[in-house]
Amino acid sequence: MIDSFPFAFANDQQIFTKHGLEVELVGFSSRTQRNVNLFSGAVDGALTDVASVLQLIAADAPVKITSTAYEVIDNSRRYSLMTHHFSGITDLTTLLRRLDGKNSRTIGLLRQTDMEYETDRLITSQGVTLDESKQYSDYEDLVLLATLLGQGSILAAVLPEPMGSYLEFITGAEGSPVVLLADYKNQKLTPSVLAFQNRIIDEDSDRIERFYEGYREVVSLLATLPREQVVEVGLNAALQFFFPGVKREELPPGAEDFLREYLIPAFPQPRALLADEFQSVSSWALSKGYLRAAVPFELAFTDRFNGS
Repeated sequence: MIDSFPFAFANDQQIFTKHGLEVELVGFSSRTQRNVNLFSGAVDGALTDVASVLQLIAADAPVKITSTAYEVIDNSRRYSLMTHHFSGITDLTTLLRRLDGKNSRTIGLLRQTDMEYETDRLITSQGVTLDESKQYSDYEDLVLLATLLGQGSILAAVLPEPMGSYLEFITGAEGSPVVLLADYKNQKLTPSVLAFQNRIIDEDSDRIERFYEGYREVVSLLATLPREQVVEVGLNAALQFFFPGVKREELPPGAEDFLREYLIPAFPQPRALLADEFQSVSSWALSKGYLRAAVPFELAFTDRFNGS
């Protein structure tokens, strides 16, 4: 999603090559596929979320978080809780009253991730007690989820950026715009993270250092380039990650126009993940039964590459 843009842009502009690296970016169609590849060592590292790393380490995966990746530092959206045009729902309170688990009257989202963690926080902030059998449906395929929401086949969905904005764009053009019920801007969101295999951290840390040199360079570059130039130069890179596996001539209607109009957010420099940020997600995962025992912060994070 939007987290991937700096890496795709850096590869497109050969910034990693300048730092003596060949970085192959691999897009995964599901959370499970990404986690399996990171667990097995089929990939050296991954752009992921804290909840996923917790579960991997709890399953004895030899990985560590090396830094944060994307977090909101401007007024951009990261997640969108939406309902369809035909629901008659215009606010979050009404949606929460309508959720009963029947006839797809649920919120579709990617479960056991930071997305679910943040949605739990959003719902409980409304004074509502979670009843997951009625409130949530798990979707690995977020493109399918967005399609079902646009068709009115599920009552609500949580979508990451830029998918949420694209769904607004395309359904608006069709005359049946989805309704944004919450943009999560009233809560401090947990950043996405970069995690690498322990063997790479221990035996080939120079490669990770050079990766971060390129990463920091592209973030600085994106902050200074005019938006028009970022869009033009980065369009092919964006298409690769926002619509993986789709050729340019096969893009959904309006996709290219949307990407030219989409307000690309400000990207932060990577930093050390804070113990409090980690612990909040860990405590939540324990309370949900996603972990059997606590994962120590020291086991899950190394500050060797924190960009200081």
